[in-house]
Amino acid sequence: MTHGYEWRVVLLIDRLSVTYLALVALIYPVIVRFSRPSFHREPGSQRYWFLVTLLAFALTTVTLAGNIDVLYLGWELVGVSSVMLIAFFRRNPRSYQNSLRALIYYRVCDLGLLGAAMWIHHALPSPTFSHFAENAAVPTAAGVALVLLFATLAKSAQLPMSPWLHRAMEGPASSSAIFYGALSVHLGPLLLLRTSALWMAHPGVRVAMAGVGLLTAIFATLVGHTRPDAKTSLAYATMAQLGLLYVEISLGWHTLALVHLCAHAGLRTWQFLRSSSLIQDFQDNPLVGTDVRLRRRSNWERLLPVGVRQSLYLAASRLFWLDSFQWSFIARPFLGFFSRIATLEDRLLGSTPAQRKS
Repeated sequence: MTHGYEWRVVLLIDRLSVTYLALVALIYPVIVRFSRPSFHREPGSQRYWFLVTLLAFALTTVTLAGNIDVLYLGWELVGVSSVMLIAFFRRNPRSYQNSLRALIYYRVCDLGLLGAAMWIHHALPSPTFSHFAENAAVPTAAGVALVLLFATLAKSAQLPMSPWLHRAMEGPASSSAIFYGALSVHLGPLLLLRTSALWMAHPGVRVAMAGVGLLTAIFATLVGHTRPDAKTSLAYATMAQLGLLYVEISLGWHTLALVHLCAHAGLRTWQFLRSSSLIQDFQDNPLVGTDVRLRRRSNWERLLPVGVRQSLYLAASRLFWLDSFQWSFIARPFLGFFSRIATLEDRLLGSTPAQRKS
């Protein structure tokens, strides 16, 4: 205990934690069984199994967390294992680049979670989730809730922190399934459900949550229609469903949201694991060789003028320029700042990067 702060391990077992823990217990063995033949004698297999095991521990920690401190620990471990698995294939330079992009988005929103934890300790009588209902009337509760909402955006790939998700597909199919189809991406809705007693009485927070979810669902649906590969299409389909989950939670339909979460996690796990064999399935299909076309256009798109459809398709194919904007004005300055810090450190220590590596 330092200056009035005491870190306590508080666990909470209720309907939400038991349901999500059961989901982890069902999906994790499936991923392990799928990964065994895939990573047999694969370079880096021990690293893969360590990171997947770390993820299981982190998910259990987040699920059973009874206060914001324990949840923050598990939340950070999930992020570490996620970024490391995106960069799993070390011979592929794009893996490092995409993991760095994901790391930047994670760090920005994790600052929000850290700020929310500090705010909760200073503004609320107790950081324990079971006491949030008693603290909902505190004047700063709405501000804390908005910061918590911001903290969930990167993990669940909600606007404006969405563009990293399709880059995370560089990792193995099994890690894509457990992270970005089933368990990791649903931690945002899980945190909102866990803290619902704090923000349910504040309409402004609920409107912001619904707006983020609705805009993300529209964005992901449009962009998903322009993606040429299976895993990226599934990533944007997942993003759209997560947006709908945010809307359901904001409306107070928590039981429906929990059922939706579990059903969606199971479906996406199966789809991501099957995505690697889709090409083989089409080759074995007797219809291949004929004029088989997969219709990806929705019926509502036919109601739009041709010019509007073409403009929407062009904008969606470029992610509505969101990715390039954030790279130019957020990621690049962020990396440039730390590059200058490293250069300054080298000068102060009187060494060069080559000398430091040796």
